[in-house]
Amino acid sequence: ITDLLLNNNKIDDEGVEILVDALQSNTSLTELDLRWNDGISNQGIEMLLKLVNNVSSIKATLQSNHTLKRIRVEHLNQLERDEIQTNIDKATRINTCYTRPAREKLIQTQLHSQNRAELCRLQGIDRSLYSEIDPLHLPE
Repeated sequence: ITDLLLNNNKIDDEGVEILVDALQSNTSLTELDLRWNDGISNQGIEMLLKLVNNVSSIKATLQSNHTLKRIRVEHLNQLERDEIQTNIDKATRINTCYTRPAREKLIQTQLHSQNRAELCRLQGIDRSLYSEIDPLHLPE
């Protein structure tokens, strides 16, 4: 299976949590469509963002899902959800455009303080983790 179309299925945040857990080790699914599931709140959207680009640590970024190339979650409200969707789109674009997406996500998020600060805010992560970053230990 490369595409999973779950639009208009009454999925809520609990359903998203189950999907995110299952997709952590995904190596085949490239598209996830969750449009028109009104039970998905900002919390569910944040879980999807963490799935494709978790900035809580360097290890978490490297272990994020690098296979998904598109996640569609529409029927979204207002600014914060739009910001989260924009960052999901950035992460899935990296999955699409780079042969080594884990390394690229690490460079673009962990080593770029402004991007990391924005993602930390959206993911509810304490930004004090900057001290753990050692650019000499980038993956090859």
